[in-house]
Formats: sequence, structure tokens, C-alpha cells
Amino acid sequence: MLILGERIRQARRKKSITLDTLARRTGLTTGYLSKIERNLNNPPIATISRIATALGVKLTDFFQEVAQPRRLSIVRPDERKSITKDGSLFGYYYQALAHEYHDKSMEPFLITLIANPTDKTFFTHVGEEMMFVLEGTMKFSYGEEEYIVEPGACLYFDASVPHRGQSASDKEAKVLVIVSNPSEKKEEEENNG
Repeated sequence: MLILGERIRQARRKKSITLDTLARRTGLTTGYLSKIERNLNNPPIATISRIATALGVKLTDFFQEVAQPRRLSIVRPDERKSITKDGSLFGYYYQALAHEYHDKSMEPFLITLIANPTDKTFFTHVGEEMMFVLEGTMKFSYGEEEYIVEPGACLYFDASVPHRGQSASDKEAKVLVIVSNPSEKKEEEENNG
């Protein structure tokens, strides 16, 4: 089973794109991209989405298993795929919830927002995103605005606006996040428009 960095490298090589070209397209450094590909760095979802867009692939291509296509995917708690091992870098860690389903138009994650994060990075990526607070309290920053949201709150937004969620207390918060994978047609319109 390939892990995230290897899948990114494989997609890049399949498209005959160099690390330098990918760096220019994403605005990331070649060193950072190299570390991602060698699984030495756990990137946030927004960075993975930016890489997918630059490679002309879907975000879900990096998370699905290579097997027979399914029309139904059931992933039990012990079958979730952890994407990051240490959430301290960006203030959260996350698990893929539907990694066995192929050709998805959205990617669901369970995100755990750690208490007292040091990093305050805002994220942007193509598409739309939904967040549903399951446990704890989340401080959500969207552009210049800040919101405090409790369990049961649902946020749906344009992910191209700088955004960030973090725990609003000294305890972790758990959030269901669903990131859309814009259709290739929509991406072409945005790139050509």
C-alpha cells in the first residue's frame, strides 16, 4: 500500500512534471515538496489540494486504495487512515474516512484540533468545504472574520478564502470536514476564466 508522499511522487512522475515545475505551480519550495514525497513532512489538506490541482488530478486520488471500484464504502473506526501522525505543526491531525471509495467528488476527514496550537497558518484551496463540529469548541477564522462554534454547528464555505479552524479551549476539538473535488470542467473554467 502506497502512502501519501509516494502517491504524490507517482502522480508527478506519471505527468512528467519535475519538482521545480511543481514548486512553481504550487508556490511551495522544492525542498518542502521533496520532504512531502519522502514522507518526512505531513502537509495540511490545503497543501495537498494545491498539489493535486497543480498536477491536474483529484485530491481523492491521493487517498483511495487501488482495488476494484466500489459503489459503497464502509470504513469502521479501526479502519480509518491516519494522514498525519503529529498535529503540532499546523494545529491538527486528520484521518481519511472514505479512502476505499474511488472517483469521489468529495473527500471526508475526521480532524482533531489540538489545544493551544503554535502555528497560525491560514489555508486556501480550490473548491468548497464543509465542517461539522462533533466535540469541543472551535474558533473558526474566515477571511477577516472569527467565529466561535460549538458541537452541532455546521459551516459550509468557499475554500478559496483564507480559513483556519483551531480549538477554542484547552481541550481538543473534533470536526468532520468534507472537501469538494471540483469537476475538471469547473477547474478548466477557473483556469481559463
